[in-house]
Amino acid sequence: MDGSRVRVPDGMSRPFQVFVNGVEQSEGADYQVAAAWIVFARELVPPREESAGSVFRGFFFGRYRTEHVVDVACQVGGRAHVFTRLPIEPPAA
Repeated sequence: MDGSRVRVPDGMSRPFQVFVNGVEQSEGADYQVAAAWIVFARELVPPREESAGSVFRGFFFGRYRTEHVVDVACQVGGRAHVFTRLPIEPPAA
């Protein structure tokens, strides 16, 4: 797999679930874990930071950008935890 990457959060251990835009992904088909990275089968587009201008334009003209948000649900210290909006890195060169 040679798509976008997300660093595995500190303290996270197996088992865990990976979500892209709220849709659960399947290990092996949609992503694989390689060392400290979750590597996706496709390239993901990280969300852009909102500015006053982009909010204004979005309000009047709508937003039609493809963006992806990655969340990981797991157990940390015996308690359920969700890591949200993890930073998306481009594919490894």
